[in-house]
Amino acid sequence: MLKRWLQKAQEIAERHIPDEVREEGKRLAGRVLERAPERLRNLLGDEEAADEAAGGEIRREYDETRTEPLVVVFGYPEDPVTQRVWALFAEDGIEARRMNLHQQPAAARQIAGVTGVMVPPYVYIRGRFWGSEGEIVSLRATGDLAHVVAGRMDAISDEARRIGKIQREFDEAMTAENIAARLRLGHIVAMDDLDCWCEVDPASAEERVFYEGSPRPLADLPAIAAEIAARVEAGEVSARWLFEPEVSLH
Repeated sequence: MLKRWLQKAQEIAERHIPDEVREEGKRLAGRVLERAPERLRNLLGDEEAADEAAGGEIRREYDETRTEPLVVVFGYPEDPVTQRVWALFAEDGIEARRMNLHQQPAAARQIAGVTGVMVPPYVYIRGRFWGSEGEIVSLRATGDLAHVVAGRMDAISDEARRIGKIQREFDEAMTAENIAARLRLGHIVAMDDLDCWCEVDPASAEERVFYEGSPRPLADLPAIAAEIAARVEAGEVSARWLFEPEVSLH
C-alpha cells in the first residue's frame, strides 16, 4: 500500500513540479538510497534499478568484445577537459564514442567506483581504462596511442604500460638464455636458500653477478646462467623468479 501511495505522489509531482526540481530530487533520492536499509532500498529503488540497468548498457559500450568503436569517452559535453579529449582523438582521426554522463548518473558512479577516479572524463580503449586528458596526451607524445588503439600491446613503451597499469609478461623458463636475459633486467633467480641477481658494485660502480653468496664478474654471467639451468634440469635445485628480494621474518 505504501508503495502505491508513493507512486501516486510521484505521478502528481511529475505533472506539477518543474523538470529541474524533479532532477535535483532524483539525485538527492539516489544519495539517500545509497545509505538506506536494504528493505527500504527494495521498496523505493525501482528508479535506481532502472539507472543501474542503464549502467549495464554503458558497460556493454566498452566491453572488449566490441570491435567498433574501439575508443569510448565518458564525460560531460560542456566540460572543457572532455571537449579537449574528444578533440585529441578527432585530430588523430580516431573514432571515439562520446557518452554523456548527464544521461547516465548511475554509470558515472559505477565508473568512479571501479577506477577510483572521481572526476571525468574517463577514456576506455579496447575495454581498458586508460585515464583522462593527461594520460592521453602522454600516450600521444610517446607515440603509443596508435599502438594502444590498434591493440599492438607488444609495441608499447614502458611508460604506456605504466599508464595502463599493464604488467609486462616474462618467460618463466629456466634456460640459460632466459636466465641471463632476465638477470640483466634486474630479476632474481631464487634457488632454495640462495638467490642469484645482478647488481652494481657500490665501490667500483661496475656491474657484477651475485651467485652462491659471493659476487662474480659480469663476464661470468653466461657460465653462471648455464650452470643454474643445468642444475634445475637435473633436479639438484628448485628455482623460481622474483622481481624483488624476499624478506624473511623468522
